Amino acid sequence: MLCRRAEADPDIYGEKLEKQGICAHVFCLFFANKLFQQPVKEIGLMGFLPEDIGRTIARAAQKVRT
Repeated sequence: MLCRRAEADPDIYGEKLEKQGICAHVFCLFFANKLFQQPVKEIGLMGFLPEDIGRTIARAAQKVRT
């Protein structure tokens, strides 16, 4: 998960999508830093590639929260 809130309110985070072992909320995908949507929406999660999502999740996990 990008936001680490699997059971978050869908009115705030958007619908939760799952595919190929990746789980993310729609709004989290659109607002994630350095994550870009492909023109073909049928691939990955609404056009976001699983490998790109995985890299974004790994990058976010390394950040220190204050």
